[in-house]
Amino acid sequence: MDRRVVPVSRSSSSDSAVTYSSDGQTTVASLSGDVTFDVDSSALTDRAKQVLDDIVKRWNGKPPATVTVVGHTDSVADDAHNQTLSEQRAKAVADYLTSKVPSLNVQSSGKGESEPVASETNADGSVNEAGKAANRHVDVRWG
Repeated sequence: MDRRVVPVSRSSSSDSAVTYSSDGQTTVASLSGDVTFDVDSSALTDRAKQVLDDIVKRWNGKPPATVTVVGHTDSVADDAHNQTLSEQRAKAVADYLTSKVPSLNVQSSGKGESEPVASETNADGSVNEAGKAANRHVDVRWG
């Protein structure tokens, strides 16, 4: 089996609102749900708008052909609620990006709580708040 090592660069903002990663082909901006949305809301915060404006600036007037926005939640509410919330958050991000770049081809979707990036339970069975926070995010992917 051919295995290639692909370098991935990562950077983040000073307030943890966004973390960027890139494999040289695709860039992913992962926006923290705790900074970009209020609890159980899909309305963008002012900080979220600043982060999205910074993403648009990174494109230097040459937006990518396609941008994919995917929303994720923690597992606090039921599956159906989390699915809907993740879709609404992804759509809010997509709508904001297209308000800044009307010609942008943006696809949005939500994964709800189905693709966690961290455990929400500690080894002793207690709630892992950091894990829950990590699972609340929206990914903006282009490249």
